[in-house]
Amino acid sequence: MLQRKVTKRLVKWKNESSKALLVTGARQIGKSYAIREFGKSSYSCYFEVNLLLDKAAKSALASAESAVDFINRIALLSDVPLVEGDTLVFVDEIQEHPDIVALMKALVEDGRYSFVFSGSMLGTEFKGISSFPVGYVEQIVMRPMDFEEFCWAVGVEQRFLDQIRECLRERCAVDGYLHDIMMRNYRAYMVAGGMPEVVQRYVDTGYSLAETRTLQASLVQQYAQDIGKYAGTRAFEVRAIFDQIPLQLEGDLHRFKLASLKKAARMESFHHDFLWLVNAGVGLQVLQTTEARCPLKRMEQASRFKLYESDTGMLVSRYPLATARSIYLDMKDPNLGGVYENVVAQELAAQGVDLWYYQSGTAGEVDFLMEGKSGNVIPIEVKSGKKVRAHAALDHLMGIRDYKLKEAFVLSRNNLSQEGAITYAPLYMTFCLSELKEQDAGDFTFAPALP
Repeated sequence: MLQRKVTKRLVKWKNESSKALLVTGARQIGKSYAIREFGKSSYSCYFEVNLLLDKAAKSALASAESAVDFINRIALLSDVPLVEGDTLVFVDEIQEHPDIVALMKALVEDGRYSFVFSGSMLGTEFKGISSFPVGYVEQIVMRPMDFEEFCWAVGVEQRFLDQIRECLRERCAVDGYLHDIMMRNYRAYMVAGGMPEVVQRYVDTGYSLAETRTLQASLVQQYAQDIGKYAGTRAFEVRAIFDQIPLQLEGDLHRFKLASLKKAARMESFHHDFLWLVNAGVGLQVLQTTEARCPLKRMEQASRFKLYESDTGMLVSRYPLATARSIYLDMKDPNLGGVYENVVAQELAAQGVDLWYYQSGTAGEVDFLMEGKSGNVIPIEVKSGKKVRAHAALDHLMGIRDYKLKEAFVLSRNNLSQEGAITYAPLYMTFCLSELKEQDAGDFTFAPALP
């Protein structure tokens, strides 16, 4: 059984909240499995209904006129008696009939049972789900497995992961043998990705990446089919954007060029199509900002952005097999900068980090900017090649006194070292990078991250 960080969040919700819970995210990332295992182990009674697979149940629940009516219908659908105060009701694939959640406030006030709703963020039908009455719902957005979860799956002991955290906190190099092992694991993670079914196959087949590629191709096709099903009259445009993601990341700048969709295309015409992919959990959009000061959103440029894929393994599967081979064998020749940026974006998104990239005419481009806990900005540069210390744009940015930048990170294959305000960290440390928090002006320490 794959261990997921969301389980701790589910337990925290059960112990500390009286609200309903909404768990959203892309398809096939393990939402249903995680909720199901949690419900069966944490409640004396568990009931699950899937609105996509069970048409009769969908019809019965969709016609409920009140919370009491809804609960009565749930009780009649269940094969076992529901226990008041110790029953979890899990309604899956809620996007198939989102109007059901209009009953959420009344169900919470009724208080007899706990409710979890889950669904893929696919389709215009699901756009209003996040606007529940304040005070009656909590929301968790799930992502594919991050690198730490991948390490758990392949048997890396927690003490080694904690040791890596300690090295980042103390700004000291990781033991050579551990660094080499973790870089090999990280390259495998880039190829396998974080889709639970793919990771499980990788483990079950004795860590065969060849066995995962066919499954990834199937998932990519499933995503494409979902676009056709849920994107309505804009399905063609959304599919065109989805198809362009690997191609755009091959370019030197990795920025998404609207002209690839249509000559003289304007953002106003495609804005909702990009938003659809992001809300569906399929794409990760990183907007450009022209200043490195909080709030970064104040100077973001909506028409200039990078679009990454939510799972790097699925992205790599869309390239020729030679690309996966180059990543896993650590070949330096191909230009894999877009793929390396993608996996960093995926890791930070899994930790709930909002990201921007910096661009100015004088300074150039810095791959990511992350907002700290106390209003500080942390630049992040990703290096896929050998020239790790060649970062003119980052140096220029750090030299702008008005921004008062205290520290920057350069992520690469190399072990950890520090030169002045720049910390050179191995790529695998991205899984704990968001745990940095300001203690005093310019000083950083670690705080336990919420799972």
